[in-house]
Amino acid sequence: MSKLLKTMLGAVALTYCVSAHAKPFTNEDAASWAKNYNFFCGKYDKAECESDRKTFIKEIQNAFAGDFTAQKNVAYNINRYRKRDDVPSQIESCAWQTIVVLSNSKYKDDSWERGILEERCKRIPGTQAETLYDALPTVRERVAEIKGIIDAHTVHPIDIEEKGFVVKRDHDQEHARTGWGSYY
Repeated sequence: MSKLLKTMLGAVALTYCVSAHAKPFTNEDAASWAKNYNFFCGKYDKAECESDRKTFIKEIQNAFAGDFTAQKNVAYNINRYRKRDDVPSQIESCAWQTIVVLSNSKYKDDSWERGILEERCKRIPGTQAETLYDALPTVRERVAEIKGIIDAHTVHPIDIEEKGFVVKRDHDQEHARTGWGSYY
């Protein structure tokens, strides 16, 4: 057997072993990530901010489960509740909005979502202007990481009482309170 073929087979075997024994990203992981995310209430009403944070913890799970509306809401809330000069938060918001733009959802308004993407991913004005530009590979890496989690199907949608969303009845958050049979 040639050395190249042995190397290729070894790489395939190693990839299989790593992926077979890797711990999947779960609902608990998504909730933990959301709980540790730094919401900056700033000028917003503290009660509204705290309510949005509690909903965000649930909604991030649905976003990782592949729900388009949850993904839009996650991108929006990360952008809304971040410090303006916080580059990691802008990268996260940009990455989630990129997931929205890349979605095949029938609910997507492509030109609208691309306009929001441009706004969310633009460079930060001031002293850190170059930071986001330099971080674009990081945005791409984060998008790939998020897509990998979504594609693995290890996070499952959950009910979100605050939005009237019941998984078994509504199928996706776009149909919250209306159920599968509603016309859209």
